[in-house]
Amino acid sequence: MASYDCVVQKVPRILTVLQFVLLAAFIGGWILAVFAMLTGVDRMRKNRSRVPSPFFNLPAVAAFSAGFGAVGYTLASHTRLPIWAIVLIAIGGGAIAISAMITLLAQWALRGVTTSSLNEDDEIQGQLAVVTREIALADDGEITYELLGKSIRLPARALNPKLLPAGADVVIDRIENGVAYVEDWAVVEQRL
Repeated sequence: MASYDCVVQKVPRILTVLQFVLLAAFIGGWILAVFAMLTGVDRMRKNRSRVPSPFFNLPAVAAFSAGFGAVGYTLASHTRLPIWAIVLIAIGGGAIAISAMITLLAQWALRGVTTSSLNEDDEIQGQLAVVTREIALADDGEITYELLGKSIRLPARALNPKLLPAGADVVIDRIENGVAYVEDWAVVEQRL
């Protein structure tokens, strides 16, 4: 009889610990989701030369954690299911949440992301360059800048109707069809 009482007393403690773990997973999932939203999926990757994976990323982990915690905590606090059933159903809830997040990322957030668009769009805007051939109002000039240790030369056009002489420091706004659109560094510096 004493052993039965000991087991009965341990079950509420185990449920309390399980509820705490599930609640921590839920809150941790939401914190990770907000962090991913603020920092971006792509900014946290070490190797940006490849297309981001919709399966292994912070939003997917956050979705699993939040789904696992929400379903598990609800079951642990409102039902009398055995602990193993609560954990299995919570894993199923996490799997559904991660499936929804992967679908969302694959069809919306990561749609059309390619290696070249990541490099040019995200890393080129704001890049400092030097005019190597004068940029006139009607004629394209040329700029040089360094990216990942390589010196790159591109034809360039000015955003403002101003002559940019050779040797002038400029900031790249964007690259379209192999032509860099640049702005005089002095103009950009005044805005800062």
